[in-house]
Amino acid sequence: MSGNILITGGLGFIGSHIASTLDGVPGLTVLVYDVQAGETALENGSNIMGDIFDFDRLVEVIRDQDVSKIVHMIGLASIPNCEKSPDLSFKLNVSSVQNTLEAMRITDTKRLIFPSTAAVYGITNGPKLSELAEPKPTSVYGCHKLVAELLIQEYAENYGFDVTILRLFNVYGDLEKEQGVISLFVKRALVNKPLIIRGGEQLRDFVHLNDVVEAFVQTLDNEATYGEIINVGSGVGMAIREVAEIVKHSFPKVEVKYKPPNKREYSIYADISKMKALLDCNTLDPREGIPAFVEECKEKCKDAWIKLRLTS
Repeated sequence: MSGNILITGGLGFIGSHIASTLDGVPGLTVLVYDVQAGETALENGSNIMGDIFDFDRLVEVIRDQDVSKIVHMIGLASIPNCEKSPDLSFKLNVSSVQNTLEAMRITDTKRLIFPSTAAVYGITNGPKLSELAEPKPTSVYGCHKLVAELLIQEYAENYGFDVTILRLFNVYGDLEKEQGVISLFVKRALVNKPLIIRGGEQLRDFVHLNDVVEAFVQTLDNEATYGEIINVGSGVGMAIREVAEIVKHSFPKVEVKYKPPNKREYSIYADISKMKALLDCNTLDPREGIPAFVEECKEKCKDAWIKLRLTS
C-alpha cells in the first residue's frame, strides 16, 4: 500500500477503526477529515478539521495533501434515525457523496471506497442475497444509500473513477459508537431495562467490526474490486430472538418483552461468495462473536463512570 488516503468522517464508528488500522502501514499516510475537532491516536497520520459541505476546503485539502484515495465514511446511519430526519439523511447520505465526487472530478482523484448498506435490498427474494439481487429498498435509509450508489457508478463511468461499493450488513463491535440492535440491547440490559422485540424470528446478518475494517483494508489497493459491489457480512442468518437470548444469558435479571412485528419486517442475510473470492478475509460467526462482545461490554461497564457514559 502507498499514497495518501483521506477518510471522510474518520472519527465515526467504522471510520475511526479503519484509520487506526491503516496508521503505520509503510508508505501510507492516513488523513482523517471530519467536522469534529476530536483527537486521533494516529502516530503517522493527522486529523484535518473540515466540513464536507465546504467544497473549496475539501478541494484544497485533497490537492494540498496529494490525496490519491478516499474512503467516504460520512453518513447518517440506521433506519430509525433516517426515518426521523429524512432531510438530514439526504444531506449526509446523498449530498455529501455528491460533494466528494465533484471534488474528486476537479482534482482528478480516481480511487473511492464507499460503505453502502444491506438496506438497499429491502424486501426481495431472499433471505440469502447476493449482489445480483434487485434492490427494492423499503426505508429512507435504503433509498438514499441506493441513490448514492447510482451517483458513484455514474461518476465512475463518466470520469474513469476506480470505485468499490461495500454493502455492509449489521455491524457490531463498538458499544460506544454503534447504533444497532446489539448495542441497544446491551445498553438497556446494563440499566436493567427490558429488551423489546418486535417479532423476533426475522433473520439478520451480524458482522463484527474487525471483519468490516479488514474488508476495507483488503479493498484499498485491490484492483480486482474496481467497479464492484461487494456484500460484507458473516454469511450467517441469525434471529433477533437469539441475540436477545445471548444478552439475557449475560444479564439474567433482564426481562425480554415481545411485541407484534412491524409490517416491513423481513429476513435477510448475505451471500458472501464474492467477498471470499475477491478479498483475503474471513468473518467471525456471530454465534461466537456476539456472546464474546456482550461479555466484554459487561466487564468494561463494571467501571461505574464508563457505564454512565455509555448508557446515558
